[in-house]
Amino acid sequence: MKSSYYKRLFSMSYQLLKVRSVNLGWLLLMALLMTMQILMLNAGLVVAKLVLVVGFLAGLPFEVTLVTTALFASNQLINQNDLLLLTTWRRFKKHWLPLLVMELLLLLVWAPFGDVGFSSAFINLVRLPVHVMDNFVMYRRIWLVLVAIGYLIVLTLFMLLTYRVVNGIINRREPQRHGLKSLWQFQRVFIRPFLRIMVPVVVIDEAVIFRFRALMPTITSQTLGKFLSVVVMIILITFTVMALSCLMVAMVWEALGQPSFKPVFDKDDATHTMAWFPAGLVLILVALFSFQAFHFSSPASASTTVAHRGAVDNNGVPNTLDSLEKTVKDHPNYVEIDVQETRDGKFVVCHNQRVREANNGKLANIQKTSLAKLTKIKVTEDGRKVYLTDLADYLRVAKQYKQRVIVEIKVTPDDSKNLAKRFAAQYGNTLVADRDFVHTMNYQTVKDLKKEVPNLIVGYIVPFNLVSVKHLPAGFYSVQAIGLGKTIVQQAHSIGAPVFAWTPNHLSQMQLMRVYGVDGQITDRLTVLQEMNREQPSQFNWAIIQSLISQFI
Repeated sequence: MKSSYYKRLFSMSYQLLKVRSVNLGWLLLMALLMTMQILMLNAGLVVAKLVLVVGFLAGLPFEVTLVTTALFASNQLINQNDLLLLTTWRRFKKHWLPLLVMELLLLLVWAPFGDVGFSSAFINLVRLPVHVMDNFVMYRRIWLVLVAIGYLIVLTLFMLLTYRVVNGIINRREPQRHGLKSLWQFQRVFIRPFLRIMVPVVVIDEAVIFRFRALMPTITSQTLGKFLSVVVMIILITFTVMALSCLMVAMVWEALGQPSFKPVFDKDDATHTMAWFPAGLVLILVALFSFQAFHFSSPASASTTVAHRGAVDNNGVPNTLDSLEKTVKDHPNYVEIDVQETRDGKFVVCHNQRVREANNGKLANIQKTSLAKLTKIKVTEDGRKVYLTDLADYLRVAKQYKQRVIVEIKVTPDDSKNLAKRFAAQYGNTLVADRDFVHTMNYQTVKDLKKEVPNLIVGYIVPFNLVSVKHLPAGFYSVQAIGLGKTIVQQAHSIGAPVFAWTPNHLSQMQLMRVYGVDGQITDRLTVLQEMNREQPSQFNWAIIQSLISQFI
């Protein structure tokens, strides 16, 4: 009976780690990775970070070549460490270019899952032209489809190239257990190891963090809470890094047809005692990273509270006076509303480009309907029927309640070319006088508004969290909570701009946002956010662990 996948994989990996050069090479890569992670916790030291990144990126393909060579090496070669390294070097020199291309494709494939420090190192270099970002926002559905197709192409190329490169390293053109009949055969190079290794790792990590989060309220001693947090962090990071290493080995193993590896070692050549030194060094680095990360990841001060669309827990129809008059009783720092330009160049408070009339069910297009007609339309939600609101009326009522407002301008392809100028002329001075803010997902509109009303605080809603904001100056940044990390927050703070996260609606999300250092949170559950702001710092320990684990997976 054929042994299980895990038994064969772990048996092979265990035997590989007995090979002295493989063991030391792996430990060196882990030391580089953890040192890099430690430096990423601090600002500056750019040269040192780049040296570590280059060292890791150069060492990884060599280690892949070494593992591939070892898996098909004779016992004589396995037991001659110098000769094994020399053979590996000769093969690496022959295949270095496709190996580096394979590594580049792997980084692209891994981008959605975790940065392992690389995204943090290079994100400042990603600078998309303004018109590209605005075009992406305007036609995001089309772009998302194109990005998904592009990702599948990159994944396929990575699996195909990995298959060919690792078999080419050992000069095996026609592996006995694999053919080239269809592209589907290559899925095992990445898909199967990912499903068998990383999915269980994510489940285990999240389960441990979830259980630890439930345990935190029962721990009354802050010292004990911090100690347990660091211990859990060390265990999970070590476990996760081991899994990532196993994933890399498994991809090579799959590409080679899952060969068995049962070498016979000479008495003095299996796992040399010197290997314990780098192993201990890696554990020390993991512990040091955990201690430093816990120190630098203390939660930020209480978040500025913003009621999303002017509503709290469905207390009224969003973006209407109906909800505003109830929301002000909960005393948010701001209410955030959506506005769109109407056919006659006015602005109505509304989120969707099309609204359905409550009375007759007809659809009305905001950009093709006058403000006078729109304010006579009733919209419904949860059985409530209310009229759409003119922005001027909304701001007037908000001022009566001394409620500050953040106005989001929804930009569509049907808007007039001078939208920003019209908005500034109608509301600019009022917004400045009442200390209200404006933000929008169209950066050209940000620039135009700032030009028209220099004293108006205008923010940019970042459409995705994978680019630098340093070359996109704004009064503040509104960033989607999903996929948010510390890097973009640190970037914004480095140029003196606050960051608002949208739209965290669960307590766990809100706590994570505090750990990431955001200045404000735009939420549908204002009262939960207010309660979270009153929590003790010890309640955020689990979120610190979560934020650091997410760097790896």
